[in-house]
Amino acid sequence: MVNLTLSDGWHSFMPVYQHHIALTTHAISAIALYLMITKTPPSGRPFARYLICLQLSIVSADLNFGLLGAPTALYPIPCGLCNGFLCTVFGFSGHAVIMLMFFTVAYTGVSIIYCFHYKFVTILAMICHRPVESTWPKLFRISIFILFTIPCILQSTLHRSLEGGPAFVSKSFPTLFYLFEDTEYQAFAYDFGVEPRLAAIFASATI
Repeated sequence: MVNLTLSDGWHSFMPVYQHHIALTTHAISAIALYLMITKTPPSGRPFARYLICLQLSIVSADLNFGLLGAPTALYPIPCGLCNGFLCTVFGFSGHAVIMLMFFTVAYTGVSIIYCFHYKFVTILAMICHRPVESTWPKLFRISIFILFTIPCILQSTLHRSLEGGPAFVSKSFPTLFYLFEDTEYQAFAYDFGVEPRLAAIFASATI
């Protein structure tokens, strides 16, 4: 049993901070998208499509982090707060928000790799003085997409450990159990004791 306390700032400052960060990044993203769509010369438009895809994936991740979900992790315990509209208005669970976060961040990583891969294929074609066969680049992109998706799907199975989460916090961190007694906080926790492999899944998906 560990006695931990939580500063009031996590309930007051963090939601406001996340919302403001989201609004700021969305404004910057809107400017970036406008410039890429309207100011890119014809020769750069093939690459601009990849950059637009990357920017949209960043927007989706920011939207979940700052507005829709606004999750706040409470390390070192497997617990968190959901300050976004999905939880406070629409009643979604914190696990759904975490799952959405994993998918959006993973696909942002996929978009970054796609951008570098496009530049690599373009430079390779210039060096070889001939177009690169399209089959292998497509297979690479599909493989990257699948590899980044699998951990996210595995992470979605963690919902089985949610039921025992409050009891786990009550037993191991009793000073924080008030988060589950007051529904205003929209807290959620995982009990990895239900199935130890779930902890490994969560760690691998996080990495």
